[in-house]
Amino acid sequence: MSPAERVQFRLGDVTVSHDSRRRPVKSTERRYGPYPYYGASGIVDYVDSFIFDGLHLLVAEDGENLRSRNTPVAFLADGQFWVNNHAHVLRGNSHGDTRYLAYAVEQLDLSRYLTGSTQPKLTKSALDSVTLDLPHLAEQQAIAEVLGALDDKIAANTALASSADLMLAAEFRARLHRTGSRDKTLAAMANVVLGGTPSRARLDYWINGTIPWLNSGAVNATRIVEPSEFITPEALASSSAKLMPVGATLLAITGATLGQIARLEMSASGNQSIVGVWSDDVDVNTWLYFAIEWRRDDLLARATGAAQQHVSKGDVEQLAVPVPSQSVLKEFAGIATPVLEIAAIAERENRTLAATRDALLPQLMSGKLRVRDAEAAASEAGV
Repeated sequence: MSPAERVQFRLGDVTVSHDSRRRPVKSTERRYGPYPYYGASGIVDYVDSFIFDGLHLLVAEDGENLRSRNTPVAFLADGQFWVNNHAHVLRGNSHGDTRYLAYAVEQLDLSRYLTGSTQPKLTKSALDSVTLDLPHLAEQQAIAEVLGALDDKIAANTALASSADLMLAAEFRARLHRTGSRDKTLAAMANVVLGGTPSRARLDYWINGTIPWLNSGAVNATRIVEPSEFITPEALASSSAKLMPVGATLLAITGATLGQIARLEMSASGNQSIVGVWSDDVDVNTWLYFAIEWRRDDLLARATGAAQQHVSKGDVEQLAVPVPSQSVLKEFAGIATPVLEIAAIAERENRTLAATRDALLPQLMSGKLRVRDAEAAASEAGV
């Protein structure tokens, strides 16, 4: 067949299964080490040995995520690693490229292949029977190279931002232990603001909005570079939502996100499950993010509620954090601010890269878009 033509295959006909090599290890019996230990939704631990080496496709075998798809159900594992019995382990054969198959399976609706009402399961035989329209192997590899370049750049940016966070956290601890500091409550040194939600009954508050607004899930990110939604200036004025500046530290105060802390990288408002903390002194703001993180457990110790744990704005105001001299604050900000800006740039670039990948993927998989056109789009996105 020509490279552009597609032929229907069963997944079992274009892959080699390595499920027989999987070995679950109880958490109490694992010994910590450098090798990732994978389960149905990705890495769950690190162990001191490995049973797989090289690029493999992992597909979730069981779990609610097979239906909810909150995290990928098909993903790649490379290098040396361990896999338990909750993820199928595959490699492409002469008809299937492993990396291409990861993208192809992840975009499929797998619901008709699942069994189990309370605990969804994707058996090996069901996985083998999954049907795919595949182009020639060379075309698969070309498509995977384009999409993979985008994902590789995303991974590199993520690693850069993560390294920046770890480095600055270490710098914070070093200054905290090396210099004197005294505890101050957040109320004594910063603005502490509870957010709000404009009326959903007023559609005019939400249509053609220009002011970024965040729901509590946004605080799951280490740094916030894009809004959940936009609201109008009238909505902001008519509700308890408050505009918070770049550099503010945001805390989730209730529910599943309780205790999550994020740095705001744009001016935005937020809902009533978010408290924003910031000083008019930008040097203090940079320190506050790490100081609040340092005392997070003290805040969580104030949580109340049986069905849904929460802390109050008052609890945040009374949280005491260590504060050094002004010269130490300025010195730390001089180091941290440019590093945080680089991490924010990487995060913003990742949003563009991910949007480009997600737009290209179905077009490439269906054959509606040629690889050379996708390469041009990837180049425009910065790859």
